[in-house]
Amino acid sequence: MKKEDVASLVIYLIMIAAAVIVGLTAVKGVFQSHYHIDLVSYAFALIVIFVGLLFNIIMLEAFHALGAKIGGYRIVSFNVLGLCFYKKEGKWKFGFKDFDGLTGETKVVPKNEKSKLTPYIWLPVLMYFVELVGCIVIYTLSEDKNLSFDSPLHWLSVAAVLWIIISSMIALYNLVPIKLDSMTDGYRLTLIAKKENIEAYNELLRIEECQMEGKPIGEVKIFPQITEFTASINLISVYEELNNAHYDRAEELIDMIIVDPKKVSTQTYNRLLAQKLYIKIMTLPLEEVKEYYDKQINDSVRKFIANDLSMESLRAYILIAGLLDDSNGEIEFAKSRKERALKRSVPSRVAIEQKLYEEALNKVYEAHPDWKEEKNKK
Repeated sequence: MKKEDVASLVIYLIMIAAAVIVGLTAVKGVFQSHYHIDLVSYAFALIVIFVGLLFNIIMLEAFHALGAKIGGYRIVSFNVLGLCFYKKEGKWKFGFKDFDGLTGETKVVPKNEKSKLTPYIWLPVLMYFVELVGCIVIYTLSEDKNLSFDSPLHWLSVAAVLWIIISSMIALYNLVPIKLDSMTDGYRLTLIAKKENIEAYNELLRIEECQMEGKPIGEVKIFPQITEFTASINLISVYEELNNAHYDRAEELIDMIIVDPKKVSTQTYNRLLAQKLYIKIMTLPLEEVKEYYDKQINDSVRKFIANDLSMESLRAYILIAGLLDDSNGEIEFAKSRKERALKRSVPSRVAIEQKLYEEALNKVYEAHPDWKEEKNKK
């Protein structure tokens, strides 16, 4: 399970636990102070929850869209619970589409270099606080002892508490400042907090629009100021060079990214070393590769490559096992992990990874044709 999946699971559990606790305490207390808890009360609560969810989900994306307009972005897709308005060849269309978010997604593209993402992020937050204050005011007014028992404000107090829970749960998820299974505004804030990431994020949005419309992405910008995020954008160019067998250029880009190991995560750094090792084994004489491997690849990196369930590490490990260690057993073990590793790959890289994997395997079988014959006999 990926780190993002674990983090997401923890957040979901916190949200569910918070909802249950508040429901059994605050909400139940409000009901009991004003009404008997019966079928009418339950029906009312369910209706309020449904309407509250729908309202907050729509408003979240509506304020994303408004913020995007203010920040100087074009809206190319507006998705609420899979119901999606999107632009195709300059025309708006409607259909059912997946989305990267808890309840929806608004995709945008910068109009120019002056486009700012901050209104896109902060406007939904402002909406949440306005809603929160409004609900608190309604609840406070309902506590007036001079109100008659059948005053609508009593019902509104229940609705206000339920809406506070609903809006707060959505806001909690949306503002978590870590990488989850979908892109959140909180994580976007951590990205654009670094100036060098802003241009890179806008480049990512441009690439996503091209992919959405089925257009070639063209030349991708290279970012010499390295962060974990700019490294991920530079990797798009690395894969393009690998796909075209431009190994020298791919290695140059990798060296630029890993020049300072502190600028990227250990996982990213080690996988880039695996990529570099792959290039060297595919292009250099075996003696030079062995010298590089002995001097530059330490035990911790070797252990990482052997255990990491990613295509980057797996194809490097196949070359190590087949050409440096002469171990057919390790080749077969690596092959057994291929499908799981491929599922973890970024979708746009699956075809390239499949190709690079096959090239690595073929190079091993060229050196050990008897292994290939043995495989065909099974």
